[in-house]
Amino acid sequence: MINTTWGYKLTTATAFTDFLTTTEFNNFTANKYTGDVRIEPNIHSATRAIQNYCGWHIYPNLECEMVYRVVDLRDCFVGSDLLIQLPATFVSGITSILLNCSFVDNEWHGDSVTDFDLDSSGLLRIYDVGSIDRRSKIRIVYNAGIDATEMDAIKELTAHRVTHAVSSSYGITSEAAGGVSVTYNATWAGNTRSTALPDDNKEVLNPYRVKGVF
Repeated sequence: MINTTWGYKLTTATAFTDFLTTTEFNNFTANKYTGDVRIEPNIHSATRAIQNYCGWHIYPNLECEMVYRVVDLRDCFVGSDLLIQLPATFVSGITSILLNCSFVDNEWHGDSVTDFDLDSSGLLRIYDVGSIDRRSKIRIVYNAGIDATEMDAIKELTAHRVTHAVSSSYGITSEAAGGVSVTYNATWAGNTRSTALPDDNKEVLNPYRVKGVF
């Protein structure tokens, strides 16, 4: 299980998965940077930057757990219904919803809900919640994430960010490959970091970004 920085848990994952492998990066760049030790850490950094901008793990499809305090959802009641934006944009299903729940003896206990509506953007509407203790919690277990076959745009963007990072140097850098030695000087500008996301990158990512979490 992983406690994410975006407010929910990944229940079955033990580590985050980067968007790109070094092999995939080499394919994107025609093996120009093969053997460069900076590739892997920059892939990791670029992945985290994209996830942080979008507000969720994005890839792969994983089981997630979100626990809300009802008092924090006071503005989410629409009549007797409860409207919640889950922290994801590609939600494939809900495993369980518990109202008035508590965690006792290493287990969650509460009132199970089956009357709800969900769209793939992560917008969840729980119908007719009835009497609910405003001091209690709501636990939602759901699946969210993008399959590998749908990751082309994000993989390409990740490769682009890494290429910017590794093609620039921190001041003057010497590199050697076989009998060839190269010394170059390049400016380390903000938009060349793998963690920096220029506006055109953000436009690509906007469809994957969580629109709001209540």
